[in-house]
Amino acid sequence: MLDIGIALAAAVFVSVGTFGAATYQPAARPPDAVTVSLTVLAALALAWRRRAPVAMLASVVAVVCGYLLIGYPYGPIQLCMVFAMFELARQRGLRTSLLACGVSVLVVMAVFTAGRLLGGHDVTVQLVGAWTGWLIVPWSVGALVHVRTAATKRERRELAARAALEERMRVARDVHDIAGHGFSAVAMQAGVALVVFDEQPKQAKESLEAIQATSAKALSDLRTMLDAFHRQATEPVDTQGLRDLDALVDTVRAGGLPVRLSREDVTVSEGTDRAAYRVVQEALTNALRHAGPTTADVDVHRDGDTLVVDVRDSGVGADNVTPGRGLAGMRERVAAVGGELTAGSRAAGGFQVLARLPISEGDA
Repeated sequence: MLDIGIALAAAVFVSVGTFGAATYQPAARPPDAVTVSLTVLAALALAWRRRAPVAMLASVVAVVCGYLLIGYPYGPIQLCMVFAMFELARQRGLRTSLLACGVSVLVVMAVFTAGRLLGGHDVTVQLVGAWTGWLIVPWSVGALVHVRTAATKRERRELAARAALEERMRVARDVHDIAGHGFSAVAMQAGVALVVFDEQPKQAKESLEAIQATSAKALSDLRTMLDAFHRQATEPVDTQGLRDLDALVDTVRAGGLPVRLSREDVTVSEGTDRAAYRVVQEALTNALRHAGPTTADVDVHRDGDTLVVDVRDSGVGADNVTPGRGLAGMRERVAAVGGELTAGSRAAGGFQVLARLPISEGDA
């Protein structure tokens, strides 16, 4: 409806404007009913600017050329050709629009030549150049708009694809953290149960109960995360934070790793809260897997505008640390909130993970 309204308004403007332009061109053929018909046809063709821009341009050029061959005065009908050329260049690719522009220029030049032979308008090189400009200039502007619009759309698609990739990576990290921690704890508890199964049935039972609780918790966390992911939830799926450290440490202790927890009550941003929890979880999981018989210390405290998360164990350590998914995931989480993370063997023996996170988002 909008295109039709624009075309009707253009028809009125072009028809009325043609009579006004004729008063300044006494040598041209006076406007008549045919003039009105041609100007209305040229304007109404603009209603097809979205659905068929190529056909629209062809129709407008044909009508304008017929108008000129008859000898009617120059006037607003030329604007219809300018608008049609611009719309085609804006909506179609450069190859299509350039070809259409070239064909239109040739047709107009042929009409001017024919008009001169038929004794119509006096044709000069300057006039031909001016008419060529009436097509080339709107094509140039329309092509520029088309290129910029295409670039903007491509950038949006790339941003959407990048966001989707980052979301998949985030989910993969969450799955790694949850499943890796759960499986490590279960494996450790199962090992303890096997060792004490005959001599200490009570301890074996406690280990089996811990296996049941740990696996149920891990499955519940995975189910919650994946359900929210499939719903394409806008809120962060990962809601575990520093308040859950006690439960985390209890799970690790049940897996056979004695842990001492020292935590200062600090109010932090959501991003820092989640990142700090995941750092502790991954560090303790690595201690369960690789440190051997040892103990671990978890210290969470405030240092100015920074939250310090320090996880140490007294195990075998590692001379050469090869970053795996766990360490890489920790670094990505910490970096995402503007923090820093270091991980390596301690001089006194064992391994240490140290993260320094901004207390609030504004500190990042």
